[in-house]
Amino acid sequence: MENMTRLTVSVSENRVATVTISNPALQIMTPAAVNELNALLPRLKADDIRAVVFAGDDPDYFIRHFPVEEVDASVTGNGSTCEANKDDVFLEIENLPKPVIAALDGSAAGDGLEFAMACDIRVAKDGPYRFGLTEILTSILSGAGGTQRLPQLVDRKHALEVMRRARLMSPRQAFEYGLVEVLVPAEDKETALQRAQGIAADMAGRSPLAVADIKMLVRQAQAPVSSDMLRQESRLFADVLATETAQRLMREIAADHKQSRQTGPQVANIGL
Repeated sequence: MENMTRLTVSVSENRVATVTISNPALQIMTPAAVNELNALLPRLKADDIRAVVFAGDDPDYFIRHFPVEEVDASVTGNGSTCEANKDDVFLEIENLPKPVIAALDGSAAGDGLEFAMACDIRVAKDGPYRFGLTEILTSILSGAGGTQRLPQLVDRKHALEVMRRARLMSPRQAFEYGLVEVLVPAEDKETALQRAQGIAADMAGRSPLAVADIKMLVRQAQAPVSSDMLRQESRLFADVLATETAQRLMREIAADHKQSRQTGPQVANIGL
C-alpha cells in the first residue's frame, strides 16, 4: 500500500474505510488503478474494517472507463500493464463479507459503472451526471461484468436498452430503474459520499457476522426457494444466535417484553 498513488484510504472511528480514487487527468480506470485495487484487497478484508465506501475525487466523474489504448492489450495480453485480472478484482470486491458502497458524486460509464455495480449499494447525487455502458459505440460490448450485473439490478428490458442503444441515464433515471438505491437531491448540501458514509456507519454498527451472513445468503437466494438454502440459513442463524452480543440483546428484549406484560408496552430499545 505504500506505493499507491491513485488510491487514498482513510478509516473512521466507526470502522468505515473510505477509498478515494484519483486518476487525473481523465479519471479513467487504468491498469495501474486496477493493480492498486488488487493490492488494497487484503487491507479491506481486515477485521477492523466493517464497511467500505468507494468515491472519486473528480468533481464531474466517479470513474469514467478503461483506456481505449489498453483494451486490446488487456484482452490479448500483448503489452498490457494489468498485473491482476480486472474481473477477478471486481469479483473480490463484490464478495467482500461486509457492506461495500459506491458514492457517485459524478458520472460513471463503462468500467466505472461496472465497478460501481460490483458494490452492494450505489448512492448518487442528483445533477448533470450520466451513467451508462456505451461500449457499443465503438462496436464492442461491456468487458468487466456489465452484461451480467446490470440485468440483476434493473429489468432485462432496460438492461438491453441501455447497452444496445448506448443510452445514458440521469441519476434520477438510474434511481427509477433500480440501478441506484439512494438518490441525494440536487438541492441538498449533502454529497453522495456523505450519505454513503452515513449508511456505512449504520451498518458498521451491526454484528459483522450477521451482516456477512445476510449478504452471502441473499446473493445465493434462489427462486423458487431452495430447501438447501433454508437449512443453510437455519445453521447460520444458530451460529449468530450463540454469539455473546446476540445473547445479550435477546436477554434485553426478553426483559423488555416481560416488563411490558406487567406494566404495559414500553419503547423497545432495538425496535422489536
